[in-house]
Amino acid sequence: MQNEHQRLARRACAGVKQVDVSAPEHEPHNAETLRDALANAGITGVSVDPSSGIATGLTPDGRNAVIELATALRAARGRSGYTLRNATLAEFIATTIKRLWSTRNASTLKDEDFGELEEAIEDWFASHDVVRQHIVPCTVFPAPVGPFTIGPVTFYHAHELPTDMFGMEQDEFWPPAAPRWKQRLDTIWAAFRGREVRKPKPGGWQLSNLLEFAAARNAPYLAIVEVSGRAQKESVLVAEMTTDIALSAIQLVSPGDDMRKLSRATARTAPIYPVRAHRVGDSPFGMEFSNRQPGLARAPELIGSHIEAAQPLLAVMGRRLTAYVHAEGAFPTLNEAWCNAAYWYHEALAEPLDTVAVAKLETAIEVLMRAESMKGSKRRLLEAFKTFLGLSDSDLVAENGPTVDELVAAITTARSRILHGTWPTLHTDLPSAKGKPTIAFATVEEVARLLLLFFAKHLDAYADDGQSEDDTAAFLSWIRDTPNRSTVGDGQTETSQGS
Repeated sequence: MQNEHQRLARRACAGVKQVDVSAPEHEPHNAETLRDALANAGITGVSVDPSSGIATGLTPDGRNAVIELATALRAARGRSGYTLRNATLAEFIATTIKRLWSTRNASTLKDEDFGELEEAIEDWFASHDVVRQHIVPCTVFPAPVGPFTIGPVTFYHAHELPTDMFGMEQDEFWPPAAPRWKQRLDTIWAAFRGREVRKPKPGGWQLSNLLEFAAARNAPYLAIVEVSGRAQKESVLVAEMTTDIALSAIQLVSPGDDMRKLSRATARTAPIYPVRAHRVGDSPFGMEFSNRQPGLARAPELIGSHIEAAQPLLAVMGRRLTAYVHAEGAFPTLNEAWCNAAYWYHEALAEPLDTVAVAKLETAIEVLMRAESMKGSKRRLLEAFKTFLGLSDSDLVAENGPTVDELVAAITTARSRILHGTWPTLHTDLPSAKGKPTIAFATVEEVARLLLLFFAKHLDAYADDGQSEDDTAAFLSWIRDTPNRSTVGDGQTETSQGS
């Protein structure tokens, strides 16, 4: 353990404090007196020994030392250390220090004591060096279109899932119907005993509850995600966020109103089959039924052929996602920026209010370009139009449309006014900039979509050209300074500026 690490560990030890919460002055012994005793002692992260009534915790300075130590240890491990959250490691260090040194004086700690702590931490890191396979039910398409992969995520329709990957036979996962005579016999026997007929459930004993949940949420697709180097709770969260970004990639290559409802079953999702009732005056209630299943109007064959044609683009975006999730590749900052932006794009499409959706889309653009302020956001957006689309400030975005400068001002103003409360969130119209025409949600969506696609594609070319600077400004500068660049990703070679 390095000297700096030892100094922080010694400081954490000095912050360990014990309180006898069973003492008479804390009577009556209940949750309130325990809370008061701990508050008076000024300790947090408390563990109580029920046999002795001794509560062990850390003072604020001890807790801060633990957090600093966790940060330093993760940094010392390089990028692999950042697959685990700082708070998770800090909690383990705090627990270990309280266990090992609760009765020690910080000044008496020796090298062997620090060695014992270091060994415990190394064992903890090693225990998380595993690969977890997650299954995330999703609402993607209504019918099977064949499995497809986006980076670390592979989507299977439940009826196409290769059950052998879970060590299960197909008949166990999808139990065949019993012969009719046996069904009748089971019904008679169950009625005689006054019980319900027990039928084998899809998914077998391992996954039956998952399939029931997926069916209840109209989520017939199962995303298989492999996550490595994370604690269990973090691994679940990473798998779900990774799935969201993979769904965003599908939306990026398949724009349209009918694709906005792509979602994972464990997210905040709108119902697929909403039913609404309303009336006017004393008239009878009218019922409104709708089916909002994604891709409903698209034939499975059409969806399948489109997914196949879009594979080069999906592969490009999959590389961004894989590099980010597995903390690999030469451009962690740029890959993280793309993944964060793709997540916000997916979140924006799920929003029913245009005001909130536009704010999220502009946030997607900001994190993609790593803008640090409204002024920086406008500058980076103008820079993005020039870099990716070859359009200057005064150029028209479309025939009879606004100029680039007017469009950028409208986008940044809309987000700023909505989030700062100068425009009502619960409004059917979007704000405008300095009396200019109101921006349309579809326009902002298309801008964000194009920037995400071009960013992902050009980053491949940036790497192929041997560039190594992991910085947005350097990346954009390289694109502008390489007018005859080649971008790989859609099966074709593009060489024009703003291609």
